[in-house]
Amino acid sequence: MKSSLKYCCVLLGFVLLVAGCGGEPEIPTGQVQGTVSYDGAPVTEGVISFYSSELGVGASADLTEEGLYSITDSLKTGTYAVTILPPPEAPPQDAIPVSTKKEYKNIPLKYRDPKKSELTVDISEGDNSFDVNMTN
Repeated sequence: MKSSLKYCCVLLGFVLLVAGCGGEPEIPTGQVQGTVSYDGAPVTEGVISFYSSELGVGASADLTEEGLYSITDSLKTGTYAVTILPPPEAPPQDAIPVSTKKEYKNIPLKYRDPKKSELTVDISEGDNSFDVNMTN
């Protein structure tokens, strides 16, 4: 009786070990980089965001002075909605806040809303390039 109990425990332990080693299947990932422009001129301030409601993941990157961006974090492969946003406002440095809200006419409102921007990109495994040229 003791030997069959030991045998069952060893067998159960082995089954649990094998089942636990499989884990989730690895999902292919990719990175994306490109440029953002408005009527052909680089957008030098702002943030580009990628979001997939289907996958429940997203990422964003700041634009450089040349209108370049690069998302080096691995994104799961799939289709992403793309938005372009003005940079976040810096908190006021004084005790009395003064509104210095800057207008970003080179980022039209429709590109700030994922439902209106109509920008999408399919991220494939490996390196991806996606350039945006916004117009009014």
